Amino acid sequence: MKLLKKLVLLPRCVLPLQKGFSTDLPNLLGIPRVKIPEGQTRYLLLMAYSHGYTKFGRTIVRAADVKNHLEIFDQALEELESGGICAKCLGGGMIDNDVKGKKIRIYGSSQTFGNADHFRTKNILQSWSAYRDFQIVVN
Repeated sequence: MKLLKKLVLLPRCVLPLQKGFSTDLPNLLGIPRVKIPEGQTRYLLLMAYSHGYTKFGRTIVRAADVKNHLEIFDQALEELESGGICAKCLGGGMIDNDVKGKKIRIYGSSQTFGNADHFRTKNILQSWSAYRDFQIVVN
């Protein structure tokens, strides 16, 4: 009888743990952390997360040759929302990606979203296998 009373309490213990894990976690891990084209482009630093789970996010970098940073944000949202992922912009700037010279320069800010943490962007780029041997400079 005592065992039966303890088993009744089990759902109360498991439910908070179950809420802590999102079903969108595989979708979140499947998102590439970096997408930057060659040349001088605008970029955004974004926090991608499952809806309602802002503590469990992934910081990503998106860049494109567009007129303003808002277009990059719209493209990123379109890409992420198909997988049930939300995004929050952490700021923006410019990236000069010289693939032949293996150099990347990160600088500037976004008038729409403000200044991104360029050193955080640099760390994300250095952790990405395609840019490990690049010289990355922050101005």
